[in-house]
Amino acid sequence: MCQMGDGTTNIGAWHESLNIAKLWNLPVVFVVINNFTGMGTTVEMSSAEPELYKRGAAFRIEGERVDGRDVLAVRDTATRLVERAREEQTPFLLEAWSYRQKGHSVVDPAKYRTDEQRESARAEENDPIVIFDAQLAKAGILTDDLRDEIAASVKAEVTEAADFAENSPKPDVSTLFDYTYATPVPNESRRMPADPVFAE
Repeated sequence: MCQMGDGTTNIGAWHESLNIAKLWNLPVVFVVINNFTGMGTTVEMSSAEPELYKRGAAFRIEGERVDGRDVLAVRDTATRLVERAREEQTPFLLEAWSYRQKGHSVVDPAKYRTDEQRESARAEENDPIVIFDAQLAKAGILTDDLRDEIAASVKAEVTEAADFAENSPKPDVSTLFDYTYATPVPNESRRMPADPVFAE
């Protein structure tokens, strides 16, 4: 599976990847997470075909769209497409739509969305976690005690990870390029920003 955001579907590398995947019959499921806004531009303003799962048709790649707020629907659709990709040795395109609750990054105040759009994105009926919680509770799988236990466990795990990161030594600058490539690359540059362009 290869996952990306909706904005990726307008760059050349995405089209090239779909083209070669179909030419070579690669068993890849391209998963597009469509939150309707690539950075600060709506999908409708940037994509001539805003129903992104249809865009695989140019490469004869079958596509499907699923409600990304529905955890079980996403699981079932993704499982089915992965199985078909393996059995039929061909790529598929899966578009899962949902709402981005905040800006694109920590420096994005999302002022390009109206207050109504922000409130709608944060509404409980659009929150996948709240929806899945209700499904599990209705099925008798999730109790209040279990929910509290899970929340405490997650909080402890996140706290432990944050503490580990805060208390770890900073990596040596000389290791900046380590693991950039899986194998050695001829003429690979390891020049640091402060290094002279021409060695003396």
